[in-house]
Amino acid sequence: MSDVDRSPPEHRDPLPSAADGPGQDTTGSRNAAPVGWWISGAGRWWLLPLISGLATAALLAFLTWQVVVRGPLIAWDWPLHVYVDARQPSGFPREVLNGIASLGGQRLYTLPIVVSVGAWVAWKQRNIRPLIAIGAGLATVFFIGYWIKFSLARTAPHTGVDILHGEGQAFPSGHTANATLTWILIVVVLFGAQGWKPDQRRLRFWGTVALTVVFVSGMLMTLLDYHWFSDIPGGWLLGGLALAVSLAVLRLPVRWPVLRWPERSSPGHQGDGDRG
Repeated sequence: MSDVDRSPPEHRDPLPSAADGPGQDTTGSRNAAPVGWWISGAGRWWLLPLISGLATAALLAFLTWQVVVRGPLIAWDWPLHVYVDARQPSGFPREVLNGIASLGGQRLYTLPIVVSVGAWVAWKQRNIRPLIAIGAGLATVFFIGYWIKFSLARTAPHTGVDILHGEGQAFPSGHTANATLTWILIVVVLFGAQGWKPDQRRLRFWGTVALTVVFVSGMLMTLLDYHWFSDIPGGWLLGGLALAVSLAVLRLPVRWPVLRWPERSSPGHQGDGDRG
């Protein structure tokens, strides 16, 4: 007889048990991480977030150093600015492109979307883990992003000059970082192993769609001359670092507080206060 607790997932978010066999989970999905995997060593919950976090942090640091020393990785910034500045669209086409870029990564739009999806998944799972993961990712983008921005104070292309410690916050692109975190994290909390409905096929499909949105919104920031070209991969890396933090929270093997909703009374049922 199995010693796995078969209680519904909305009542608890249990810690994994080493007694459980591979392929089983406590959320009712066969695609979720196996129970006991982090104890047995067959899988380590921290491995993927750690590797991805260290890799993106190292690349972000390297690119930041290139901006500081005016290295070869930013050599295309000025020529590309000169090229696109002379070919800027106007009128309705520009408004459309601005709208696409804004919806893709402007915090005014991305923040309500990602928080709403996280709240909905938390409500369905009766678990605050998705909201904590989203909050951790947003905090990473905010604090690390603005630390780099204010430290470098790189001017934007529209100023006509590319200098550091001026009046600007161009590097890294917060717009691109928001897009990277928002759209990929939404797919993860919906269809990832700890998501609402774990599904590898949907995860791959919508992950590809999310990556396309991230790429397009980032490129538009350069093509519309809002950011230098090197600001965009800086934003991708910052968003990737935030994703690693969110992924670590989603995989963290702890007992999360359970959200319990009031039971609905059946018709004709009287509460204790209505008796006698």
